[in-house]
Amino acid sequence: MTMTVDQIAKARRDALLRRWVRDPLQQIAAESPAALGRLAYLDVDAAGTVGGLGRRSETSVVVVTPNGNPDPHAASLWVARGYSGYRAAYAAFLASHYGVANAGPQLAAYDIDHLLNRARSPNTSTFLRIEAIPSHVNQAWGRLFEKTASSPDFWANANRERRTMSWIVAAKLGGQLPPNGPRDETGIRRLAQYFQMIGLDASEAETGLRSMLDFSYGVAR
Repeated sequence: MTMTVDQIAKARRDALLRRWVRDPLQQIAAESPAALGRLAYLDVDAAGTVGGLGRRSETSVVVVTPNGNPDPHAASLWVARGYSGYRAAYAAFLASHYGVANAGPQLAAYDIDHLLNRARSPNTSTFLRIEAIPSHVNQAWGRLFEKTASSPDFWANANRERRTMSWIVAAKLGGQLPPNGPRDETGIRRLAQYFQMIGLDASEAETGLRSMLDFSYGVAR
């Protein structure tokens, strides 16, 4: 039976979270499609195969599939930072890998999120992983960090093209809303408990979240 877009989007996010729990070095940005075959699947022995998506240029959109694993949840979709058609590309990916026709209307409640903020990637040619995130979750995190995102101090390492997942990316994938800043003890503990629930150490999660929030708000000031 064909899965709904809601089921697919959640299953994909959950699959990536499980890989991140096993290995935190899950890539969400790389310098080129050529690098993705060996970077995208650090937790498996075989590298991935990089391929195109329909007639789209592979300088704009690629799909990376782990060798020997036909599970569509394991395939990842990547777009160049400067590529504007990423929402349509995600719908095309759902059609090609899940048999979902005309997925656009079903994606109305989702942001097709670049898991690394596009402003943080140095080149328009940098490839970023995209996934469907509930809009209310993605936009809540965006509001939390919008001042930081506009600060030049935040981009001290903006020349790095290879990036891995963070606590914030993982929280968005898990559908978790952000705390109301670095002094929201209840919100921080809520997130730490969520990370414990999926198999991580709560104190480590709390430390990581506090560090990111303190840094971000310090930059914003």
